[in-house]
Amino acid sequence: MERSSLTSAKDNMAPCSDSDSKARSYWWRQHFAALAANSITLGTGMCVAWTASAQAVLRGDRPGSPLRLSLEQSSWVTALVPLGALLGALPAGLLAERLGRKGALLSQAAPEIAGWLLVIFTHDRVWMLYVARFLIGTTVGINIVAVSMYLEEISEVKVRGTTGSYFELTASFGMLLSYILGAILPYFWYTVVGVVPGVSILLVFSWMPESPVFLVVRGRYEAARKSLQWLRGPHVNVQPELDALEESLKKQPVPSQPNKWSFWRCDLPRVDRATFKSLAVACAIMFFSQANGKNAFLYYMTDVFRDAGSNVTPEIASIIVGAVYVAAVFLPTLTVDRVGRKPLLSVAYCVMGLSQLAMSVYTHLASKGYDVAAWRWVPLAALIIFIVAISSGPGPLSWFMLAELVPVEHRGWAISVAVVFGRIFVLVLIKEFPVMIVELGQDVTYGIFCVMCFLAIAFTLLCIPETKGKTRDEIKDELKGKSQESNEDCSRL
Repeated sequence: MERSSLTSAKDNMAPCSDSDSKARSYWWRQHFAALAANSITLGTGMCVAWTASAQAVLRGDRPGSPLRLSLEQSSWVTALVPLGALLGALPAGLLAERLGRKGALLSQAAPEIAGWLLVIFTHDRVWMLYVARFLIGTTVGINIVAVSMYLEEISEVKVRGTTGSYFELTASFGMLLSYILGAILPYFWYTVVGVVPGVSILLVFSWMPESPVFLVVRGRYEAARKSLQWLRGPHVNVQPELDALEESLKKQPVPSQPNKWSFWRCDLPRVDRATFKSLAVACAIMFFSQANGKNAFLYYMTDVFRDAGSNVTPEIASIIVGAVYVAAVFLPTLTVDRVGRKPLLSVAYCVMGLSQLAMSVYTHLASKGYDVAAWRWVPLAALIIFIVAISSGPGPLSWFMLAELVPVEHRGWAISVAVVFGRIFVLVLIKEFPVMIVELGQDVTYGIFCVMCFLAIAFTLLCIPETKGKTRDEIKDELKGKSQESNEDCSRL
């Protein structure tokens, strides 16, 4: 379709007096598409919590366990997921640019299903379990990159924060489901459920539209109009939004259409100072969202409670924390587009730091022989408070802020770089957390996490721009206009 015909469509579609009310009746489409894209994120949460629930089986502590993993082997079973995520994130941006955001998301189904099938039929073959966990990890890396791009690009500004929070919501629900199933089901049937997310994205998300931003970048204007029309509703005049999107992209070179010879070639537009700054901020967001110890707790949940001497059984404590996680994610889902990103992040990091401080003090007193019998509720209470804080701030906000901060023309590779940066730190933390507990002690380990939380507050206040209610162009202009000022602030850290 010629661009002139698109422009003329704007004149033929006069706003109706009841168009706003009709548009509101189709608000659910953006939310449904966002949830459908996150159907495989359920598997992300399940694979994270799977190790916590399956530790007794993996180490041979239960009668009839087919495996007898050493501490080193068990740590690799855990660490291979972030390692796979790291390597999966590397080509994820390119996949999203070549196959489209939708194509990249659908491409996860095969390794996700294959990975869980290998886990099911592992029996006593440890190498097969390694391969399975690595395959599942690659889908985590692809998912983080592709879903953050898709959610930002299908959503209106007024709901962008809400739909962006769905990643953490579905991941947390997957973790809760894993904790519950691990406590009530035999190991085999508990693992079989892991296949469901990979199948569900094929059944549900295949019917959703492609990102209109990707379609405009590719010059497929009619397809972009149809995508926007479905997302906004049949009675909405989408032409102004489409025109604004074209206007913001027209000065950027349009990537050539991929073919069998050029799929792996990546022609990048010129990288300006604002893009470098957005990438640096995105990488720092990824670092601080992991340096607080989040994944160490989630991957080793039952061990944390067992080692801390909580008066609640590790399995029940994990379910309680998982349920709190799911419930707490609803807070940013409902408030992020009203309160803003920076206030939520700052308050959340403060609460997280205090909860880590409580864990550090408690474990220090216990290690020195003090009677802490009356305070055995502290580990569970501190971890619940920590989970509430992280699921209200850096948990959901860090993912969709990646796509908000990075300009569209650099989004694919830049988000991949930021995610890979974060996954490297996750891999190191997950692999070394048991060693830190043994070598440094629980008190020092939690103290380090506490310090990182308070450093994150300073970084949030000084270096992260507020993106609430701002368009892509407004965010980019702010990054350009405040580059020098923010760099001076960041240099103080």
